[in-house]
Amino acid sequence: MERKSYHIFVYRFICIVVLTLGLQNIVYSQNKNLPSIDSLMQWEFEELYQKQFTEKDPYSNKWFAKAYLQKAKSLDSISEMARGFHWTSYFFIDNYEKRIIYIDSGIAKVKNTQHVLQTGAMQMTKGIITQQKGNYNKALDYYLEGLEHAERNKVLVYISLFRSKIAALKRKLGKYDEAKSLYKKSVQYEKTQIGKKVNDSTRYLMFLSDLVSTYQLNKEIDSAYYYYREGTIMAQNTDIKVVYTLNKGIFQYYDKDYINAIQSIKQGVKEFLTNKYRATYGYHNLINGYVFLGKSYSSLQQEEKAMGYFKKIDSFVQLSNDLISEARPAYPEMIKYYKSINDRDNQLYYINRLLHNDSIFHNRYKTTTDKLNTEFDTPLLIAQKESIIQELTTKNNQSYYIILISLLVILGITSVLYISRRKNKQYKKRFDSLMSDSPKEINKINSTTDHNNTAIDIAKDVVDLILKELEDFEKNNSFLEIKLTSAMMAKKMNTNSKYLTKVIKYYRGKTFSPYINDLRIEYIIERLKADKKIRNYTIKALAKEAGFNSTEVFSKSFYKKTGIYPSYFIKRLQSEENQSVN
Repeated sequence: MERKSYHIFVYRFICIVVLTLGLQNIVYSQNKNLPSIDSLMQWEFEELYQKQFTEKDPYSNKWFAKAYLQKAKSLDSISEMARGFHWTSYFFIDNYEKRIIYIDSGIAKVKNTQHVLQTGAMQMTKGIITQQKGNYNKALDYYLEGLEHAERNKVLVYISLFRSKIAALKRKLGKYDEAKSLYKKSVQYEKTQIGKKVNDSTRYLMFLSDLVSTYQLNKEIDSAYYYYREGTIMAQNTDIKVVYTLNKGIFQYYDKDYINAIQSIKQGVKEFLTNKYRATYGYHNLINGYVFLGKSYSSLQQEEKAMGYFKKIDSFVQLSNDLISEARPAYPEMIKYYKSINDRDNQLYYINRLLHNDSIFHNRYKTTTDKLNTEFDTPLLIAQKESIIQELTTKNNQSYYIILISLLVILGITSVLYISRRKNKQYKKRFDSLMSDSPKEINKINSTTDHNNTAIDIAKDVVDLILKELEDFEKNNSFLEIKLTSAMMAKKMNTNSKYLTKVIKYYRGKTFSPYINDLRIEYIIERLKADKKIRNYTIKALAKEAGFNSTEVFSKSFYKKTGIYPSYFIKRLQSEENQSVN
């Protein structure tokens, strides 16, 4: 009896499940006026896939994606299954882990097949959504993995795309030279693709605009304007014109044309917010627009309007995990303003916001450079914060709670400050070493000592002649000639470049380029020590003064020779000069 009852129960249970599933399919289809999954599976793949671009209802869109994936599985189509998994992943915007699982399922289907473009697209999506979550280190892992796959399979388009993503992360870190190098490679590739398909200039213009932003962040406004001009005309009849409109306003700000800067940036912001590709173009461009709108109003003494735009930036940061570094310039402006009107509460609030954001940023990037704090010195910020807290203590009993929070924040960034201070100590030590060195004969091993000339296989009289010419060359500062080559130098010394480079290598202990670069660096160091006037030169002008035709090569050579950058050396010289005056 019990056995019979059990079978009846099982039978009824199965009937209910089957009926429920069947009704769910029917009701779903009827409620949404959609065909059943079975009928949709008779459609062509492309016909199903295009529905995502025409269906406005996400519920309906998901129904078509489900039919697509089910059809792909039934036909055991590797490429279509991967596409289906990738498409389906977009329906889990609020479930990062599940979205990654679907993308990984798609990658697993095609990773070791000829479908390299699909693999690249899914690896790119993984990096982007991980970066949006604020996990930059993991995002970088995904981008590097994608780049390695693209390079191994010679997929040039994804090599370019992954380089640009890595460049964007480097820009966030303040590693502008490295970011510029990567962006230039992407720009160079995308330029070769213009004229091959519809909208083929979009990525070229986008990367060019990112390069412009990187130069602006590095205070190289002339170079930024050069690349801006290269793209702005081509961008006029495209959707990406909005980014160039924003940049136009930023350049007007640098020209101190604040009224027109406000007009241009406002137009750019309006176009950006209504542009359907705004997420693709990057919200960092919008944040940058708001920053310079605020700065422009501030320059016109319209501080209340300026604060409105800076506060917009703060609201963006509170909604996003990916805009902290771009938004940082807004906070010192707000702190400075509220200090000027003696509004201690708001001053303290934005100090806390800045410290909180900095702690998040530094936790993500243990190797963040000192450039993050160039606009607002963190130790000074903490001292200012403590002073305000002491003032509020007498006014508000709850200030003890504020002090406790402040201490926790300070403890959180102590490790970062320690690293920063240690680096500053190293730089100061190297600076002091440079300052204590007296002028000396550079690069010489000892040209007067007899050496075994057979070791370099050059006759002694030839060696003596070249050494004499080298002494005159060094004494007369002939190494300052721009674009100097060993061939040019040998011709002036009535010898050949092979003999010249051998003698330099043997008697100066260096190959030709390091020999010339070291001469130039030590020359400019002595000039900077002795001549206060050239301390006001730009780095670009100093590079030219020292015989370099590239600012980047000058800075790298200076660092390689001294262990510090020229900007730091000049800053320390000026600081010591001011101290001596006082």
